[in-house]
Amino acid sequence: MEIKSSFRTFFKSRPVVLEIAALMSILTIAFIIRMLPIRWGALLSEFDPWMQFRQAEFIVERGWSGFIEYFSWIDMERWYPYGQFVSRSFYPGLPFLLAFVYLSLSSIGIHVNLLELAVVFPVIMSMVAVLVVYFLGKEVGGKSTGLLAAFALAVSNANISRTHAGWFDDESISIPFMLVSFLMYIYAIKKGRSFKQVIVYSVLSGFFLGYVATCWGAHRFPFMFIHVITLLLSFIGRYRRELLVSYSITFGLSSTIATSVPKLGGVGYVGDLTIMTGLSVLVLLVVFELSSNFSNKFLRSFVPRITTVALLVSVGVLATLPGIKFLSTLLPGIRGDLPILISVAENQVSTWVTMFTDLGFFLVFAPVGIYYMLKEGTDEAIFISTLTVFSIYFSASMVRLSALAAPFIAITSGYAISRIFNSLGNMITIKTERRKGEKVPIEYAIVTPILVVLLLAVPLAPSFLIGRSLPSLSPIDQAYVPPTVIQSTLPVAANIPDWVNALSWMRDNLPDNAVVAAWWDYGYWITVMGNKTTLADNSTTNSTQIGVLALAFMSPPEKAAQILKQHGATHVLIFVTHEVVPYAGKYFPRLLGYGDEGKWVWMLKIANQEADKLGIQPFNENDYYDPTKPLTEGATDKFWKETLLGQLIPYKPSTEDGNVVHYYEEPNVSGFKLIYSSSPPYRSYAYVYIYELTD
Repeated sequence: MEIKSSFRTFFKSRPVVLEIAALMSILTIAFIIRMLPIRWGALLSEFDPWMQFRQAEFIVERGWSGFIEYFSWIDMERWYPYGQFVSRSFYPGLPFLLAFVYLSLSSIGIHVNLLELAVVFPVIMSMVAVLVVYFLGKEVGGKSTGLLAAFALAVSNANISRTHAGWFDDESISIPFMLVSFLMYIYAIKKGRSFKQVIVYSVLSGFFLGYVATCWGAHRFPFMFIHVITLLLSFIGRYRRELLVSYSITFGLSSTIATSVPKLGGVGYVGDLTIMTGLSVLVLLVVFELSSNFSNKFLRSFVPRITTVALLVSVGVLATLPGIKFLSTLLPGIRGDLPILISVAENQVSTWVTMFTDLGFFLVFAPVGIYYMLKEGTDEAIFISTLTVFSIYFSASMVRLSALAAPFIAITSGYAISRIFNSLGNMITIKTERRKGEKVPIEYAIVTPILVVLLLAVPLAPSFLIGRSLPSLSPIDQAYVPPTVIQSTLPVAANIPDWVNALSWMRDNLPDNAVVAAWWDYGYWITVMGNKTTLADNSTTNSTQIGVLALAFMSPPEKAAQILKQHGATHVLIFVTHEVVPYAGKYFPRLLGYGDEGKWVWMLKIANQEADKLGIQPFNENDYYDPTKPLTEGATDKFWKETLLGQLIPYKPSTEDGNVVHYYEEPNVSGFKLIYSSSPPYRSYAYVYIYELTD
């Protein structure tokens, strides 16, 4: 009898067991895909994660007191000779959390390698994001929507690109915490909640939203969205007292945390448009609450609206505009006047190709999901559909923000696919009932599901299975790449050890007091892995200093040496990419454009932008390159013969059979002695050259 009872209990709970099994399978898929870069070793990817790690390492080396010492840390190994006040230049949330986890584990006797923990950390947080998206989808459209949304995020290229092993950067923690905050807010404002539940969920929402502000410059998006959606729900007749209570707690707690972040200006952040808008919405909710007691219907409608107009005018007059980078996301047209910003690929305006590559075929279903959600019209559906529209706009504005849109595309597409299959099931049921004994029509039973599955499955297949020359949509292709330093920044899944070797050589052979002048892209690597002081790095906090570097590289060697020595530089590092191409039985050596040979035009533009501050005559850019030709072919003799960078690059141009080729010539530049080459000529694709400034 007990066995029968156990079987009966199991089959009654089978839907729950299957749901948990499906969710665990999705989480496993998400984990495995994001761990693929480990195949090349436990190293951080790109550039910014290395500085995040350096901050966590600073805290860990000092123990628990490191959390306090962090706020007075001036890093003199960066932006020499001025140094950098770290807490005023970086968001502390991510390194603080990593250091907290590490010290907590150490205190209970669990000792791990800090770098390895940093490598795995974004993968763990991505699983949190997938799990939260499941609950958000479930809240909007039930279990099927939740599972489909979780799967869509698990295989999302946009999400994988910012959460794979080694991507220890802001988005890896900010996006999961943002999603938790949104989920808690939806729970808080849901009808039927008790007062106690509203408070608990609102506190959680405010805490996680506030923590996002300690991690991420894009925190303004979730902050502003909470303001907008709360006001929108009130204006379409969904106002109730719980909305006022929930918003007050969420906004109050998150704003309090945000104003404690030194990078945001501390208490001065209250004057920012983000907070001022939130205060205005709070006042409007109070007006809604007071107006709800009016017996006159006209007054109940008129008073909130006239108050809105007055407050919007006040906010426009009193508020401080957000940072230029955030403003350029709202208004991408102004980005052309910011050469330092747009010189970074991830800050470019998105194209349809990049959006489709990042967000995949799930993007096709998003409009359908938005339509169904708005048609349903619940608070949760309005919340998610509005959120999706806004996030798509921002992802179109800036390439890197596709990671912001990915969770909401996953939910809306999951909702759409769920509705499509539900409609299909209903049609099959109707056909079966009307024609008992007849077979279900093949177009309903087979063709439609196959089309939907193929539409989703084919792009997910890795290139080595089906082969393709077009940009891959496969999440496996997206994840299965080595850390950037391993591939020496080249877009190939291969070990090109030039940068690793160069950084190791610098660490072991350059004097401890060496100061390296290199383009800012490589600053974090030189400081963290090479353990050497730099003039500029990826934080780009001192545009004038970057302009000085640009001026030095674009000046003749004699003048460049004076500029660099005035700023304490002892060595110069350049990075060059080059290949030998076989064609028609011949070999043509050429520059690739992924190194400084492709970045020098930005140096020219940035030097011109800073010309007034530097007290120099702006360069005539047309004297240095022909914009109708590729950068590696369009450089003029003036660049190659009259600039420091042009003379330091050993591969010089010539014409052969009508093609521009670049052959190696031993550098002989007055005042600069070549002391290190990462590879002999024609033996690699990437070359790091280090020069010593001589008297």
